[in-house]
Amino acid sequence: MPSLIILHTNDIHGRIAGLARIATLVEQARAAQPATPVLYADAGDSEETAVRLSNLTKGVAMHRLLSAAGCDVVAVGNAAPVRYGSEVLAEQAAAASYPLLLANMRQPNGAPVPGVQLSLLHDLGGLRLGLLGITSEVDGTYEQWFGLKMPEPLPLVRELAAALRQDGADVVVLLSHMGLAVDCELAAGLQGAVDIIIGAHTHDLLPNGEQVGSVLVAQAGEYAQHLGRIELDWDGTQLTATASVQPVPEDTPESLAVVAEVARLEAEVAHFLSEPIGELTAPLDFAADRECGVGNLMADALRERMQADVGLVAVGQAFTGPLPGGTLARLTLWEVCSSSANPGVAMLTGAQLLELVQRGLDPAFAAETPRPLRGQARGLFHLSGATMRAGQLFVAGQPLDPARSYRVAATDWELEPYGGYTPEAWGLQPRYDVPIILREVLEEYLAVHRPAEAPIGRLG
Repeated sequence: MPSLIILHTNDIHGRIAGLARIATLVEQARAAQPATPVLYADAGDSEETAVRLSNLTKGVAMHRLLSAAGCDVVAVGNAAPVRYGSEVLAEQAAAASYPLLLANMRQPNGAPVPGVQLSLLHDLGGLRLGLLGITSEVDGTYEQWFGLKMPEPLPLVRELAAALRQDGADVVVLLSHMGLAVDCELAAGLQGAVDIIIGAHTHDLLPNGEQVGSVLVAQAGEYAQHLGRIELDWDGTQLTATASVQPVPEDTPESLAVVAEVARLEAEVAHFLSEPIGELTAPLDFAADRECGVGNLMADALRERMQADVGLVAVGQAFTGPLPGGTLARLTLWEVCSSSANPGVAMLTGAQLLELVQRGLDPAFAAETPRPLRGQARGLFHLSGATMRAGQLFVAGQPLDPARSYRVAATDWELEPYGGYTPEAWGLQPRYDVPIILREVLEEYLAVHRPAEAPIGRLG
């Protein structure tokens, strides 16, 4: 009989039915060996903006569902904090029945961000298990946008692992949302400090794990399709660990506890979502390949919020459908505006602005379906405070001045190089209004403009 069984998942990304099936397998594993402690750990990114219940709650719902699934500990991924800021972690922690582990994201004063703890010591059937969690840096996003500090993981993990050993940990497990290549590099530098790395972020499926010296690296794929399993034998001095993965068949019964929690969540959000948030003078259409009403509305809202000369937005990242005329309920907006993009503003020369707009109005580029948009077409740029007529760009009714600087409102999707619109060579330094996301921008705009309208004719 193993001394301890660790079951693990990663990168569930809102697959609620899959999580409900995993909960059944976790329950079955605990019942099959009642004398052996079973720890269920998740290595991050249970949240998913493209999944309704997760999106409507900024990922908080997924932590309630993981709690119902019997999860014992979670490492913070990048899916929630990179979109909503670290503030969302306190909300998620309050909803969870387990601790959120995150050691390498700190406030400017060096303290952990609210809602998380650096490490955890668990006494499980005579084996003292030390756990700590780290997350990916995401190209400096946390430092640049949120003013957070991301200390180097290797020396930090060494220090925390040593502290866990000092406190009596027999085995130290690192929950890492850094990706397989980084995990293998860390494993090489953590010999004797960490025994096991349970990974995530790169969605790798390791049927038997990878052994890097004395460190076992494990990862269980993605989307709740597999359940990882690590069996630990501990004789008081020597550890033996073996890794495997179990497919999650689609005919596995869904956990009644998870299904019941889904129903509770839906009931809780129903009243909030039914509240009226504004009024539209007429229905606003949606289209990716031509000018449309919802795109113009969002461009207007961005320009006003950021007090800019020009507002612009790629309609495909902002909307998935039209809005009806008349009184608008929150649910109606949120169902077609699931974007987690943050409003921002940057100074561009007229020449840069023209190049940016031309790129955003390129029909072939607008038809692309990049992975971050989950299959949605980019859609054409929509403008506020500016018009395009016969290939010429006008701002406030005047022809664009290539040498003048313009204050341009958009989101990180349009202003950051990762979106594909602005080259790194421009060296833009946007300022973002985080953790506000697009649907919140529009709610505030609609509260002031009653009724609101968004005339067509800006891309003529």
